Order: sequence, then C-alpha cells, then structure tokens
Amino acid sequence: MFRTGLFLAAAAAIFAGSSPLGAQAGTPGPASVGPTVAAASLSPRVAEQPAATPTTNSSDFALTNGEKLMVLGGAALITGAIIGDAPGTIIMIGGGAVLLYGLYLQLGRPHSGEPTDIGYSVRF
Repeated sequence: MFRTGLFLAAAAAIFAGSSPLGAQAGTPGPASVGPTVAAASLSPRVAEQPAATPTTNSSDFALTNGEKLMVLGGAALITGAIIGDAPGTIIMIGGGAVLLYGLYLQLGRPHSGEPTDIGYSVRF
C-alpha cells in the first residue's frame, strides 16, 4: 500500500510541475499536413543565382601531356616495385624514364633564345 501511495505522489508531482513544450503547445496557425522536402534536408541552403555564362570550361580540368606522362611513369614505377626481381626492375627503369620525360615537358623544354627565357641567367 505504501508503494502505491508513493508512486501516485511521485506521478502527481511530475505531472503538476511539468509544462507543455513549445512544439507541443497548441498555437493558432496553419495546420501542418506532414513532412516537407525542405524540412527533411540537414544541410544549410544557399541562395542559388543562375550564372549568365559558365565560369569554367572543360579545358580547365584537362591534364597536359607532361602531367599525363608523369602519372604514367609513376604508375609504372609502382607496378615494377610490386612485380619485383628483374622484370620489375626493367619496368621501373622504363617508368622512371617516362616520368622524367614528362617532367621535362611539364617544366618547359629549353629553347633557343635569350638565356633569361630559359630560366637562368648567364653573365659574361
């Protein structure tokens, strides 16, 4: 009997001291019919402004020939290291040569002209 009375007293104290939450309080306004797609999104929304012209073109993301050769040479180095032994060493040497040639192309071949155009200066 004492337990039942204690339980009823605790329940009355909990319900008497609690107030309804803001989301559960009855506020006058338009009734919600259900969840919306906008409310289901977790990320913040940025105001979208359509661009008049595209800001990037496909050539901005294209690799140059030097970059392509460096990637190919690096892949050959890794493949040769995985293969190992004499065949792997041959593949690694070839991959290193391709990588260095791609670096040579990427940095710009030295050309005839003034020495300062090549990237260094010569004093006579």
